Amino acid sequence: MSFATMLTSCDSDDDNSTQETNSAVTVSLTTQNNVKTDVWVYFSFDTKSEVADIDSSNYKTSDKWDIAFHSRHVRLNGGTSGQGKAEAYDAGIVDFASITKAPEGRYIKDSYVDSVLYAGMGAHGPILVGTNLNPVFETAFSYDQNTHPPTYSASMHVYVIKTRTGKFAKILLTDYYNDKGESGYISFKYQLSKDDKGNF
Repeated sequence: MSFATMLTSCDSDDDNSTQETNSAVTVSLTTQNNVKTDVWVYFSFDTKSEVADIDSSNYKTSDKWDIAFHSRHVRLNGGTSGQGKAEAYDAGIVDFASITKAPEGRYIKDSYVDSVLYAGMGAHGPILVGTNLNPVFETAFSYDQNTHPPTYSASMHVYVIKTRTGKFAKILLTDYYNDKGESGYISFKYQLSKDDKGNF
């Protein structure tokens, strides 16, 4: 799968190694994530790319992904979603650059949530099915159900993640639409910590 990334420095240091270590990665996913209920788009922080060949049959055992998206929902490689160490913390609406160390607080792992994914219309109304996801990210996008289809807006919360390998990343989900205005194409930026203690 293809992807678009752009490295941007978070400081004015001209040293190349420092820029690489302290840089944020900006990503626009090129795979639509809201076509089928059981299709998620998986992404690796390490390779800075979408990960192919992961689906409902093997995502729980794969060590090749860190974060995944379906519609407005997010899954991390940890908890009920994987064998990694991933869990998340909502830092709220703060300046991305202001988080220089992973906050202390309650990080939450993925869990199974019932009746959360829209699976079409049935004889008695919408059909909702359950899935594994990270509940912290349920605030990442607000949505207006009065439009058809619903319209989504990024809440601009910054989240801090313990990654599948036990390091840290801070992440900001910025858009639900691609440049053509098509839905289900998530854009975000993230920055990996410089060490296992969560220093960015």
